[in-house]
Amino acid sequence: MCSLGTLGRQFFSIIYFVRTKNIVGSRVRQARKQAGVTQMELAARLQLLSITIDRSGVAKLESGRRPASDIEVAAISKILNVPILWLFEAADEFFRRPEDR
Repeated sequence: MCSLGTLGRQFFSIIYFVRTKNIVGSRVRQARKQAGVTQMELAARLQLLSITIDRSGVAKLESGRRPASDIEVAAISKILNVPILWLFEAADEFFRRPEDR
């Protein structure tokens, strides 16, 4: 049996996770900046691979306000020359309990 406090923390963790539309955004931003690529350039390169996204979409993806499809993640990985799994390494942060952060 869990206490009301524990239940409340779990609930707010779920709310935080649901409000975030993807878990790769922060890593995409990090890789993009390390590669010296602007959001506009990333959007243009994605469009060359037939992925419809504009600079605003890249910004939303990086901030977690827009979901990232599997094909987008694969293309971003290729464009920025980072392993797909590296983009997901930040996922641990989303699954930690608030008291462990």
